[in-house]
Amino acid sequence: MEGRNDHVPPARNPGPPGGADTRGAQLIGAGDYQRLWRAAYACRLLAAITEEVANEHGIDPNDTAAVAEYIRDDMYQILSRSKPADE
Repeated sequence: MEGRNDHVPPARNPGPPGGADTRGAQLIGAGDYQRLWRAAYACRLLAAITEEVANEHGIDPNDTAAVAEYIRDDMYQILSRSKPADE
């Protein structure tokens, strides 16, 4: 029966590495805050690119993947520089 086999699906968006629950609030600098906003707008743009739009404008899937990797790396850098609020 569906849903009665005690199977728990994986988390859709996994959280941070283990032990992060005890970190509490995190602080980031103003420059990183601006970078997060730019990354958010870039993600919105990527989400708006349909297959039709990509074909019309010659956007290759590798192009969008490269942008996504850049955003990911930028986010990791921002998170690695964040500091606990209670320090």
